[in-house]
Amino acid sequence: MRPTLRTAALVVGIVLIGIAGFSGGWLLGARTAGSGSGPLTLSIVAAGSLAPILPPLASEFANETPGVTSPISAQLYEGSSTAASALAGGQQPYDLFVSADYRTIPKTLEAPAATVASWEVIYASDPMVLAYAPSDSTLSGIDASNWWTEIVQPGVLLGAPNASADPLGYNVIFTLELEDAAQHLGGSLYGHFYDGAEGSLATPTSATVYVSENVAATALSHGTVDAFLLYRSYAVADHLTYLNLSPAVNLAATDPTNVSHYASVSTTILSGTATKSVAGAPVLFALTVPSTARNPVVGLAFAAFLLSNATSATWASDGFQPIVPMWADHLSAVPAVLAGSPSAGVVPLPSDLANLL
Repeated sequence: MRPTLRTAALVVGIVLIGIAGFSGGWLLGARTAGSGSGPLTLSIVAAGSLAPILPPLASEFANETPGVTSPISAQLYEGSSTAASALAGGQQPYDLFVSADYRTIPKTLEAPAATVASWEVIYASDPMVLAYAPSDSTLSGIDASNWWTEIVQPGVLLGAPNASADPLGYNVIFTLELEDAAQHLGGSLYGHFYDGAEGSLATPTSATVYVSENVAATALSHGTVDAFLLYRSYAVADHLTYLNLSPAVNLAATDPTNVSHYASVSTTILSGTATKSVAGAPVLFALTVPSTARNPVVGLAFAAFLLSNATSATWASDGFQPIVPMWADHLSAVPAVLAGSPSAGVVPLPSDLANLL
């Protein structure tokens, strides 16, 4: 039986004195004063690929936490880069932020860029896969040994988010560049889908359709695109047909050799009115509770729930590869209830990954 979240009733009039402790990995404790007028709302902003995954977990958390609600209207799923920029600008006072790129929080929300966050916990990797429409006769012979030749057939359209708004967009580019190198294609795979030299600002060709990641399944089912390089968790959650890719190109390996290999490719994205270069890196999901959160104690409790034994099987069954022990960019700043409660623990981010921040 899964542990049950035990907590004091939380109401609007709570005076949040602090976190008293956790039990079973995420027990929320708080001292209260007076009576409140209603429940507290858990608000979440997260990577678009988590749209099929986080709402059920938020509902479970709210059902087990008296005084907390988690309406879908208080949840926003969009590109991690776009979400982080809005948080940094004070436009989105959410209680929890979950990013699909572990570099987004340190580079956008932490000092010196901003003061919206001071820590992150990295809890899982998520391999890139190739999802495709099985009804598409053009791709009837596709498999893991020939996918790079099948998707460049005439008429095949590849879906991808805008790399300047969503990490998945540049992870698509990195996957193509890495496969290009692995198959010694001389840049032709990347060049089929993007104009511009590898490493420069990538402009989609007529073979690429910009599609937000949270509607990738709809685009595939409606025939808007024929294939989509995306995270395995999204493919699993939406019951898509997909191919697993080699660890050399799927951006999921975290050993130093593959981390260095991933970092050998790059692209350029727009950042405000300027451009910046982004190097390849493992796809690592990370979370933080923003300093601007309306209900930080609720965000912290939900974060602990997501990192606890109660949800570890869910993450694995949804296609993620859990990080054990979990990693933190600033371990001393991680709230004690997160650093100490997961059975696997939290340790400093390995230096080869920290060097990519």
